[in-house]
Amino acid sequence: MSTARSLLGLQETDQQLAMCRRAYRQIVEELDSEGGIPDLTAARERAKVKQLELKLEAARNESEAASLGDRFKQLEERLYSGAITNVRELTAIETEHNTARRELARVDEAISPSKTAAEEAEQAYERLSGELEEREAAWALRRKELRKERSRLGAEYKKIGAGRESATEGIPGSDLETYNALLPRMNGVAVVRVDRGVCQGCRVRLPIGEISRMQNAAGLVNCSSCGRILLTE
Repeated sequence: MSTARSLLGLQETDQQLAMCRRAYRQIVEELDSEGGIPDLTAARERAKVKQLELKLEAARNESEAASLGDRFKQLEERLYSGAITNVRELTAIETEHNTARRELARVDEAISPSKTAAEEAEQAYERLSGELEEREAAWALRRKELRKERSRLGAEYKKIGAGRESATEGIPGSDLETYNALLPRMNGVAVVRVDRGVCQGCRVRLPIGEISRMQNAAGLVNCSSCGRILLTE
């Protein structure tokens, strides 16, 4: 049981190392994400492009409306001036006049929505710009904290790792191999206590014969149900 007890202590050390690794990995992932700033920057650039496109569309509609308005007035003046007496020419001008009216109505109808869309796009761009500015300021502080914590975890990991090497001294190599093989398979819990005849790893009650064998065994005893190394007081 002394080996099992030593392995239980080693397991506590390995669990501390695993916690350090997880925390360190999370910090590295957060640092790599740069606080979401690249994604927000890209979103702002897309909003800027959309804003420019919609502004251009609104300006194009206004220009087209002005041009169609001038053309419509010219046709109207010709149509009602009384100077045209040829029926075919008069019919052609009337047709063109009606077409110009429809086109002008269509463009006039599109002006207001296009202006509204451009204004909304500008507001979205300004909102993203403000959010990006705030995010960058917050990230500068957060990044400093993360780097400090990363350094601390790195130093702590080295310290615990050095302690682990000392903890393995005196543990037979074959028992250490058994423990190292079980640890990842058992989600970091390779050694468990037996409490009132129950394995605390799988919560299965052990046969009386197995408990007696474990108490009298010179080496490690594994749970017949989950395979973990058993330790009893």
